[in-house]
Amino acid sequence: MSAQPQTVHVQYPLRERRKQRTRAALIDAAIGLFSTKGYDDTTLEEVADHAGLHVQTLYRHFPSKPELAIAVDRRQIEEFRQAIEDPARTSDTFEFWRGQIVFNTTQLEQEAGGLSNFRELLRQQHHSPSIALRLHTLNDEYEDLLTASLARDFRMDPVGDRLPRLVACMLVAGNRHVVNRWAQEGAFELAAELVAVADYVASLFRHHVVAADTPANAAGG
Repeated sequence: MSAQPQTVHVQYPLRERRKQRTRAALIDAAIGLFSTKGYDDTTLEEVADHAGLHVQTLYRHFPSKPELAIAVDRRQIEEFRQAIEDPARTSDTFEFWRGQIVFNTTQLEQEAGGLSNFRELLRQQHHSPSIALRLHTLNDEYEDLLTASLARDFRMDPVGDRLPRLVACMLVAGNRHVVNRWAQEGAFELAAELVAVADYVASLFRHHVVAADTPANAAGG
């Protein structure tokens, strides 16, 4: 399977690009402070000041501290949604999921503090019920998007057929388990283990993928 992610490139207006730069600055500042000072001991005023912005600017982008703490996760799900729903996408869901793993871990490595800051942020997220609830909701969104995509690959009904949802749950749960274990242990390469789990699930169910030029009734039950 190809490890190359398929992403949607959009040329945003100047105002939107400025907004994205502001959000990125706030996220970078938050990750740095949460990772070094601690989530509970960091104030939003400190995050804004660290980013060189007024706290009211922060509130326009992030209405609460938990929302800021999961900003990286929310950014990833929105990018994922755009890419997986792109009509021009040619890869099947397994190839796409694998590519997204490589893309996201590479992106995290390149951000301020790299994976070490991200690991510390994950550890602190686990201690906050409000953050955990939001992350659970995001995982549900991943499952829904993967279910719809897998149902198209399998030529099945995403509601009436159980298999697309089952496979989506395996992909998301496997991903979550690896990330949580890495956050606590950190003794293995994150991307490699995530890809290994994704590839194993694909090896179990890839034969259900129906070629795009195959009649829909060839999928069977």
